[in-house]
Amino acid sequence: MNIKKYRAPDTAQAMKLVRDAHGPDAVILDCYPIQGGVEVAVSWEDAIATGSYSDPAPAQPGPAHSGPEHTRTEKTAMDVLRRRSQARDEVPANAQRPQSAPHPPDQQAGFSAGGSSQLWSQDSELHSLKQEMAAMKAMLVDQLRDHNWQQLGTQQPSQKDLHQFMTAIDIDPSLAKRLAEKVPTDEAAPLQRQILKMQLIKELPIAAAPESGAIALVGPQGAGKTTSIVKLAAQYAMRHGRDKVAILSTDVARIGAQEQLRTFGRILQLPIHLTRDAEEAAKTFRLLQSKPLLLVDTGGISFRDKAGIAELGELLSAMPGIQTYLTLPADTEAYVQSEVIDAFAHLSPQGALISRIDETMRLGSVISNLILHRLPAVWCTNGPKVPQNLSAADAEKLVNMAVKMSRHFERSRNKQTPASRPAAQPSSSMISEVV
Repeated sequence: MNIKKYRAPDTAQAMKLVRDAHGPDAVILDCYPIQGGVEVAVSWEDAIATGSYSDPAPAQPGPAHSGPEHTRTEKTAMDVLRRRSQARDEVPANAQRPQSAPHPPDQQAGFSAGGSSQLWSQDSELHSLKQEMAAMKAMLVDQLRDHNWQQLGTQQPSQKDLHQFMTAIDIDPSLAKRLAEKVPTDEAAPLQRQILKMQLIKELPIAAAPESGAIALVGPQGAGKTTSIVKLAAQYAMRHGRDKVAILSTDVARIGAQEQLRTFGRILQLPIHLTRDAEEAAKTFRLLQSKPLLLVDTGGISFRDKAGIAELGELLSAMPGIQTYLTLPADTEAYVQSEVIDAFAHLSPQGALISRIDETMRLGSVISNLILHRLPAVWCTNGPKVPQNLSAADAEKLVNMAVKMSRHFERSRNKQTPASRPAAQPSSSMISEVV
């Protein structure tokens, strides 16, 4: 494998340099801004002598445009990269390789014209390498997307205010660009911002909170599931009575979570049922299923722990009629939120509880992820107090809160962010009286 860096005034010209030098099969490793332009790191492989593992013939580059219009837009560069990525992803299935003596169908794809067993043994390594390269390309597409949105804000004065507005809110660049295209460019900036706010409110999915039934909160560690469960239970008890609600905990890994629940249960005088394993949890669930509201607190699982999420799915499948909701912390990075949503999608959550809103500087990332993943918001938590700091999700309130936060963020962006408050511990001062 060979690696080389190219510099150019912009990304489009850098892509042209790479294509002219190495054709469409070059792999972009990184792309980042430098003084006077961008620098692109690219890798390519020398052709294998036997020609046994060849990609489809590269498309011939089209004629260059003359005059000042020859420079491609960033969007065009992104489209080219997407097409290349799709083409390479299809190579293992579609590439035509020379045939040798008859072999079983599953081996023919791995041998060269000479039947080289060495190339067959290397096939899995090449496939793994291609997967890594595809991931690198996906990362570059994201970088180009961000750069494309930034360029739009500087090259088109009519879009500059919208760019600054959505960047301050922390709206995902691809979503921001799509929304900006719907805003009339001849309107005054305040009206443009208002139109954009309305677009965000319209696109943010919201689902009504269930009034009864069995409800489980799932999500990563520290997302706020346990405290949110207690808030839901306290609100229901205030409206319908303590005997109408029960809490079931399946979190056997964290002793602290069980102690926290016990403390809340004593203060609120609510029944708390702690279980030691999946079998006991399923049995207790059946005993409590007649309660008008049964809240199930689950253990936190990392989005990387696929086996743990699958195990939780098996536990929940043993609880008939249960409704699952993802607890999504607002104070995590946008890409982490996206990974969390993707990972827990295997549990088919009906919606999301947005937690820790009081711990974040900006709300745009969680709003963007809910829109892009089409996951409806159901509840929001905005502080540690029980039960006050939990409310039904409202698109207009969330977007207005995001705009308000962005103004504060812009004023304090050059200052050090205050340290996050320590995790809330249950106390009688935190909890309103449950009648």
